[in-house]
Amino acid sequence: MFTHNITSINADIGRHIKIGEIIWQTKEIPKTNLFSYTTPDFPFINHHWLSEVIFYKAYSVGVDWASGLKNIIILKIVVLLATYFLLFLIVRKNNIFAVVLSFLVSLFVFSARTEPRPEIFSYLIFAFYLLIIYKAMNTKGAFAAQKVPFVSSLWFLPILQLLWVNLHIYFIIGPIIYFLFLIDRVVSKKILKFQFVIFGLVILANLINPNFIAGALYPLNVLKEYGYSVAENSSLFFLAKYFGHWAPQDKLFLASLFIAGATFIFKRSVFNVLLLSVMAVLSFKMQRNIPLFALALLPAMSENLDAGLARSKLLRPRKSLSILLVLILLASIYLVVNGWFYNYLDSSKTFGFRVSSAAQDGTDFIKTNKIHGPVFNNFDIGSYLVWQLFPAHRVFIDGRPEAYPVEFFDKVYKPMQRDEKIWQDMVEKYGINYIFFAHTDMTEWAWEFLDRISKDERWPIVFLNDSVVIFLKDTEENRYIIDEHKVSEQNVRDIVAEALNKVNKKDNNAFINFGNALFRFHWLGESAAVFEELIKNQPRNPYGYQGAAYAYAEMNDPATQEVAAKNFEKAIELGFRTFNNYFTLGIINANLGNFFKARENIKRALEINPDSQNARQVLETINRSLLLN
Repeated sequence: MFTHNITSINADIGRHIKIGEIIWQTKEIPKTNLFSYTTPDFPFINHHWLSEVIFYKAYSVGVDWASGLKNIIILKIVVLLATYFLLFLIVRKNNIFAVVLSFLVSLFVFSARTEPRPEIFSYLIFAFYLLIIYKAMNTKGAFAAQKVPFVSSLWFLPILQLLWVNLHIYFIIGPIIYFLFLIDRVVSKKILKFQFVIFGLVILANLINPNFIAGALYPLNVLKEYGYSVAENSSLFFLAKYFGHWAPQDKLFLASLFIAGATFIFKRSVFNVLLLSVMAVLSFKMQRNIPLFALALLPAMSENLDAGLARSKLLRPRKSLSILLVLILLASIYLVVNGWFYNYLDSSKTFGFRVSSAAQDGTDFIKTNKIHGPVFNNFDIGSYLVWQLFPAHRVFIDGRPEAYPVEFFDKVYKPMQRDEKIWQDMVEKYGINYIFFAHTDMTEWAWEFLDRISKDERWPIVFLNDSVVIFLKDTEENRYIIDEHKVSEQNVRDIVAEALNKVNKKDNNAFINFGNALFRFHWLGESAAVFEELIKNQPRNPYGYQGAAYAYAEMNDPATQEVAAKNFEKAIELGFRTFNNYFTLGIINANLGNFFKARENIKRALEINPDSQNARQVLETINRSLLLN
């Protein structure tokens, strides 16, 4: 489950490598934005500089960019395996059924966030904290032994905290966990004076960072000047409302919360109750915190189940139980290796070490053709450009909201994508020569921008694949590049075929993203072809049928309308029972004269959204047509 491709390759990992390289070579930690030509001197507190140095050193062992990234994947696997090994040391004496069940629940909830990011080191130290604290609470004679203060393993916590404050922003979790431990000791009347001393040292350790007090308080202040909303920093309730449904990973979290909560009928340790409660609240507050809950769940749930099973004769160790546990583990491995679990998560993860070259091909295109900046890029791809093009090219923006003033997002970045006049003003102000855009960007302003700029003859597309698109300003200087590389009706099919040859056939998101981009750029036949390829590779994937359906429907030809209807029906059969799908299918059937089918489709759409006036008007029109016929 930890061995998979880097799905966030276009996001932060490249910037982390570049900053690690700068720190290693200059022996200084940058304290300003540095990479952007728009706000280069804006102050920036780097709360994970040590992680970036580690990433850079792992990457630098590789012989090229791909092998370097694979080294980072290996590093990530080692760190996460070590994390779960430390948790296993906590529960190793518990009932094997309790351990395996808790392990599987924890792992499947944790699995949604296993990318190589600085937070992997937080997971490791978090597990170290739990190991030391559970040892202090559960070892026989621990209370008596700890009356000799200097033999307690708790003294390692300030050292861990010193590392944590320089590795990742989650360092604030350390004092919180220890504070929960102190509450448990007070309630159980086993508190010792030196444990308060350790708490003080843990707090003081946070000051030992390049930014001193500002760095220690950074987790409490970072979101106060955060000008750009990131999905992982949003609450689960907000995300469910925004997308209209609970994400699969969030459903797993809710299920695990219910399962773990139910085990407290067997045992109610003060520390376990507080730990899971705090981690659950943090997870509801921010989606990115769910892995912390998953890690805390393993020892707490295992301890509770162990207590419950000790009173029961149903699950005493026996051969049949061992076989059952092995079968459960093998089935879990099979679901992951074959990609079924990742498909459930709507994730682009695939088992193995594959590294996508989509964004790399884009930056290679810039270098090979010696295209000069300034560049306009979107938030999602900025960190990759930092990695591959800095210092020759500075970016417009990268993936650090905290490294840019709030007004930059509100008055420059977002408006220039939504308003043609502001866009032209910014092009003139900054002298923008090319646009490097991750067309996977799901924001409304990105969609508006891509739809508008793709129709602007002054900005022809010169590069396109399943991840990125490059527009080059039509100037005399750029004319020879445009003449040679412009994507047009005459060559787009060959370009799509070449890009698809590089796509992992199991990476359904690559096909979906590519098909959606082609649809947005009005190459409908090619869009349909990409989705048909996805259908061929994954015949049970509803995204393929849905994407093909919309591409065929947009062609407005009776023959393609029939094909569109069949694809909509298949997408609905496979579970995509959405208002838009039923409504569009109803319109198509009405256009084809299938009024009875159309009426049923629109009725189903109204069951999902009874407030739709458009659907009601269409239904009335269909009913009138049926009466006339």
